[in-house]
Amino acid sequence: MKILKNILLICLVFSFSTTWAVEVPENRDQCLAICDKYFPGTSGTTPVDPVTPTKAKVFPDPITFERTSDQGNGAAAILFRSTRDGWINYVSVNGEVARKGVSYKGASVFLLLKSGDTYARPLKFVIKTNDGGLYTAVSGSASPVDPTTGYTNKETFTSYGERNGGRKAWRIPKRGDSLGSGPVKFVFVSGKTFTVKSTARNCRDREDTCNRDSSADMDGFVFKPGNGRPNGEGDSDIGTAHGGIYLHAPYGDKSNTVTMYW
Repeated sequence: MKILKNILLICLVFSFSTTWAVEVPENRDQCLAICDKYFPGTSGTTPVDPVTPTKAKVFPDPITFERTSDQGNGAAAILFRSTRDGWINYVSVNGEVARKGVSYKGASVFLLLKSGDTYARPLKFVIKTNDGGLYTAVSGSASPVDPTTGYTNKETFTSYGERNGGRKAWRIPKRGDSLGSGPVKFVFVSGKTFTVKSTARNCRDREDTCNRDSSADMDGFVFKPGNGRPNGEGDSDIGTAHGGIYLHAPYGDKSNTVTMYW
């Protein structure tokens, strides 16, 4: 009887030890490899399902493609701001299947594996919805460069008032990095212009250096890209309260509108 108890004890110890054996990855690549081991064919690089052009419709709502995301540890994110959260259950970009992220202000979020600037243009989306809908979308080639301006896109925004020393101010609902790496040109209705060469940092006063300079022609101009956090007053604080671009006209410029080219 004693021998039988010892055998049972050994079996229990062995069972317990094997149940709690866990593979701990040392880096992201190992983590993904472990997922592939237990769930073959379901990784983020799985080819998309074949799409029959006669069955797929063009996706009717805007798609926001952000170069980086806090949720994706610096990888690209896809936001659907005009659709109800949960309606979309599958998204792929250029053959890579995105994983579902945490919704942002009611918008569905899907996350990719790499930074957005590494994906070839045009971006080709395949989208499926939980009611059986199948859609496609193409972004990045539909708008040719305007030869008169040298930019592909433009949009005009109205100031929400004067702030910080009587300067006209704008809260633009686009993150700087969603416009590409730059340049981005701002043309005030007064005729003054300022070109921001990089959307990754704050820019003030001088076009050539983006540094503060009270003797510069655009003294008082401020561009904050709103690319995540932190949100503060320092030169390295590129975040904004509304999560988009914050803009100041230079001192003395009373322009009520500004046109942004990118």
